Amino acid sequence: MSLGQLHYTSAPPGPDGSGFRFTALTPGLPQSVLREAEQLIGYEPPRNAPARPSADELDAFPRAFSYSELSDGSRLLARTVYTGADYSGRWGNFHAHAVHLAPGQRLPDGALPVSAWESPGWATATPEGGTPPPLSALPPSSGLDRDGLIAFAASRAPWLAAVFTDLQRQAEDETAPQIVLVERDSADVARWVVLASTVLPRRAVHRLTFTTYTRRPHLAGQRIIGVLPDDAHGLAGSGRRHRVHDCAVPPSPDGPEPTPWAVAAARIWSAGALELFQYADRLPGEPFTAGPLSALALCAGIDLPSPHRTAAARWACEHPSELSQEELEGLVQTLAEPGHAPAETRHTPVEPGQKPAEPGQTPAEPGRTPTDPRHTPTEPWPTPTAPRPQPGEAPLPASVPPAETAALAELFARVGAGLRPEIAAPLAARLFTAAVRSAEPVRPPDRGALTDEVARRLAAELGPELRAGIADAEAGGLLVSAAGGTGRPLRLLRVAGALGVDCADLVPSLAHRLASALLADPSAYGGELHGTLADRPDLRSALLRELDTAAGAAPASVTVLLERAPLELESREALPYLRMCGWIARSPSGGGDGTGARDRTGELRAVLGAAGVSVVAHPPLLRIAFRLVWGAATPTPEEARYVLAEQGADLHRTAETWPFLVTAALNGRPGDPHADELAHELLTAFPNRLPPRDRAALLLLEFARDLRAGGAEPGWVDRVLGLRRAAEPVNPPVLEHVFGRLARQLLHDPGPGRELDDLIRGNDADLCAAYEQAAREDSVRDRLLRDPRFLAARFVDWNAHPQAGGAWGKVRGPLLDGVLRPAVRALGAPELAAAEAALTERGSRYAEDFRAWNRPGALSRLGLRFGSRDSRTPGRRRGGDS
Repeated sequence: MSLGQLHYTSAPPGPDGSGFRFTALTPGLPQSVLREAEQLIGYEPPRNAPARPSADELDAFPRAFSYSELSDGSRLLARTVYTGADYSGRWGNFHAHAVHLAPGQRLPDGALPVSAWESPGWATATPEGGTPPPLSALPPSSGLDRDGLIAFAASRAPWLAAVFTDLQRQAEDETAPQIVLVERDSADVARWVVLASTVLPRRAVHRLTFTTYTRRPHLAGQRIIGVLPDDAHGLAGSGRRHRVHDCAVPPSPDGPEPTPWAVAAARIWSAGALELFQYADRLPGEPFTAGPLSALALCAGIDLPSPHRTAAARWACEHPSELSQEELEGLVQTLAEPGHAPAETRHTPVEPGQKPAEPGQTPAEPGRTPTDPRHTPTEPWPTPTAPRPQPGEAPLPASVPPAETAALAELFARVGAGLRPEIAAPLAARLFTAAVRSAEPVRPPDRGALTDEVARRLAAELGPELRAGIADAEAGGLLVSAAGGTGRPLRLLRVAGALGVDCADLVPSLAHRLASALLADPSAYGGELHGTLADRPDLRSALLRELDTAAGAAPASVTVLLERAPLELESREALPYLRMCGWIARSPSGGGDGTGARDRTGELRAVLGAAGVSVVAHPPLLRIAFRLVWGAATPTPEEARYVLAEQGADLHRTAETWPFLVTAALNGRPGDPHADELAHELLTAFPNRLPPRDRAALLLLEFARDLRAGGAEPGWVDRVLGLRRAAEPVNPPVLEHVFGRLARQLLHDPGPGRELDDLIRGNDADLCAAYEQAAREDSVRDRLLRDPRFLAARFVDWNAHPQAGGAWGKVRGPLLDGVLRPAVRALGAPELAAAEAALTERGSRYAEDFRAWNRPGALSRLGLRFGSRDSRTPGRRRGGDS
């Protein structure tokens, strides 16, 4: 294949004219290509160049070596040099020799364009005859040797990462700024292009356009532009279009942060490990990710910052088969060391006798071809001046980010089982050290990953820190969320167990703090904590004892914990309180029978049975069982009677649970006969323990029981009112129950005493109101309609003491007009006659008063005498409609 060529310079008059023109062309080159090429291959001498340079000065002029893309997609590779005077003796002439590459065409053998810098194939003058001789290739120049490039990269180390970052952005975004390299020698710009061509992925290198020299960078269209210092001043402030890197002044600290890929590429160039770039280009992974390149660099012993070590570890986790066993072990060994050595000492440069690689190509290593899928570093470890740390002797620096440690743990979990013990142990030791010294959670590998020697060294080094961290109650949260696992003290305890550090004396205090933390946040119980308790039976036993103690004081909190946390309760110890809480928390129906109804007395028996010890021997169990079964609720009087009968007064007295029973009696539902009976039983069982107020309230209930049984002595009202005063303030249910029972008794069977007179004289508003309420019950109305004698008795009672005021005066009128009158109006003539006959038996005056009271519309002396006006219904007249 012959390359299309063109020559351009100032020439004497000829068929194509005179002055600057194409003087030699390969036949067939399109005119459009020539027109564009003419704009790209010109040359302007430097600003401070001598007007009439000598031969030596002429040789020092910069070379404009460029690789440009034309509008039709073809490429133009050109070399333009200043030649001084032209054919006429006029100064300012130059000669350009260019090679045209059609769209998709590359240099022979896939050589990179930059490899043609100062190639012997470039001509310095127009060939005779106007037709260039055939050119099949541009042999690479010897001026870009490997050692020279490595030395150049070392001299440009402060700028490498920034330039490579801009290269990455150009490859990812066509609108990214052009890179302007300010160098005093155009050869140094060519060296920059070699560095760039080496680090870029293969598919991006052949698209990289450049020029090593121009006087007008604003007009240059290449991606990399080389300028002299005098021509860079006009580019200040053009950051959107140009990224200027002046290698004569230190880089600005305010520049963009270099990308991880660029930093790794800079370290590799500084170390001289050029072969890693081509190897990395064949590895899986997105272009410009730091993982593959960092992994190879670390395999070769090149030190990298923490983000790269993290990226390398994560990439190796995802692609462990891409590295040979030797490389993988080298990576693990490097990652096991804290990064500290300078990059220049981490890789051995090319040996003096080794043939240097051509720019942009990978040198063949002894015994392998460049296409070999595996890479073997020439010397992966530090020189003797930087000895490799022994396993267990390199503690983790406190500044290592948690992300790196997490990546190392992930890598060890992925490949650790396949490593030799002497390779795996240093990384395992680092993870154990991180678990102790890192503020973030780190789960170390199993103890089997450590050799005995490494484990002994770690125990001696980390033992004091482990004990101090476990004992430190202020060192961070003991627990975090369920997703986050255990806190620092628990992690340290697991590490201590693995390393054989004795911390048994610290376990009780840790268990106490752990119990408090779990009770405060039951959701903190997670898999990590479960595993810790499984690894440390002594901690588990101590924790269960702490929770048993807590259950004796706050059983509800412990029950909630056991509902939400799958804490195993199996133990050889008694733990009765904890077991009772566990029964409540984990019973299939949540303590009920599944229908919504609850047999709480049955639950009490089951809870006491779950304790596993006799409640007689440990009476406080009964009090905790009460709190677990009923919680903040109160037993019903029926439940309280059952519990009192089943457990016995002596046990309740010892367990101090009798107040629960008293509360059940005093809060019983009004009308419940069990409340009466319970009060009697409590007065009998605990005569000397009841406070006076509670005793008086129970006596009230007991009196209601006596009334119901017919055994109450006369003087009911005085008895009840006296007990009420002694029991003040009386629970409303008790008062409603007793007053209701007494009122009904006064209505239906007032007894031989003068109880109603006592009620009127007692002037108790609540009792009078209860009497009125009882009188309005259906049973009273029904009896008034069917029992003339009952009606007559109530007429006489409710007409008693007509002038009495106070509480009785407020209810007397409503009783006559609101209760009795509607019943009388509903009677037929025979029943009304029977009522009058019953009143006549009591005295003719009562019958006359009844007839007068019942006369429709009557406002008689009887009405005035009876005081028929209802204080609650003003203006209403006796005898009026109800």
